[in-house]
Amino acid sequence: MPRILVVGGGAIGGITAAQADADVVVLDANEAHVAALRDPGLVYEQEGAERVAVLDAVSSVDALEGFFDFALVAVKSPLHHVALEPLVARGGIGAFVSMGNGLIQDRMEGIVGAGNLLACIVEWGGSNVGPGRLVRDSLGGYMVGELDGSLSERAGVLAAALQPLGHTRVTDNVRGMIWSKLLINTTFTGLSAVSGLRYGGVASQGPDAVFALWAEGIAVGDAQGLTLESIHATNPHEFDAAELERMMETMANVRPSMLQDLDAGRETEVDVVNGGVASKGRELGIPTPCNDAVVELVHSMERGERSPDPRWLRYVSDAQTTSATDS
Repeated sequence: MPRILVVGGGAIGGITAAQADADVVVLDANEAHVAALRDPGLVYEQEGAERVAVLDAVSSVDALEGFFDFALVAVKSPLHHVALEPLVARGGIGAFVSMGNGLIQDRMEGIVGAGNLLACIVEWGGSNVGPGRLVRDSLGGYMVGELDGSLSERAGVLAAALQPLGHTRVTDNVRGMIWSKLLINTTFTGLSAVSGLRYGGVASQGPDAVFALWAEGIAVGDAQGLTLESIHATNPHEFDAAELERMMETMANVRPSMLQDLDAGRETEVDVVNGGVASKGRELGIPTPCNDAVVELVHSMERGERSPDPRWLRYVSDAQTTSATDS
């Protein structure tokens, strides 16, 4: 059984820690949350049922003991340096694993060292309720892989440890899978953040914005020569109204972390999500006006100049028309 350190005990990290087939320690800077994880334990809701898991949790790197086969990094991108640099200095970690959203892997590898990072794509969502309380909003598993496309023993070990949470696979095309997951994040997470709606509300009230953002992501992904993998049983190139309806059967209730961050007054990950597509688009000479609009809106909301509202869905979808007119 592998020994796993979960860095960040929020919705993804905390629920993963509670169900993984491994010897798990949670590292989280929130002392109240850590105390609750230890006693009375993590209380989390899944499929309408409340569960409790007592976890080994600490709030300081100095409190960690021994060697860890994996460090699952479930903190958001603005916290990567502050979270990872003390762990790298400490040593005693076999491999770091990215679990976050967006184009974060190359930046993380720059911190932890080349060859020391695995990618893990999370195919489910969750919400933070309060110290020691989480909700799993949707079901799904994980996709695990090496950034160089090799099939390694360590990827298989990690996949086996995550299997209790949902069907987990090892892939030799993790970069293609990262981009496929990015389509979900740019489209639904970005639009949820600007509108204040859960995924289902975004799908029903803003389908034009959904398909516009998805098309931009496809164009930029294809231009890189990536082989995009199916995500949530959907071929990215065949995403249409019927697929959107089917996808929402399991994802409608997701309230993503970007919206939760805006609600809490925290910095979001929009620069590595919608901003990641926009940045890569600029490199390749591909316009991404709808992703640019989401980035603009979210940053203005971070500054307190705007608030999430469903009317911004139209603003995003109209950006493609405005861009075409300007050109």
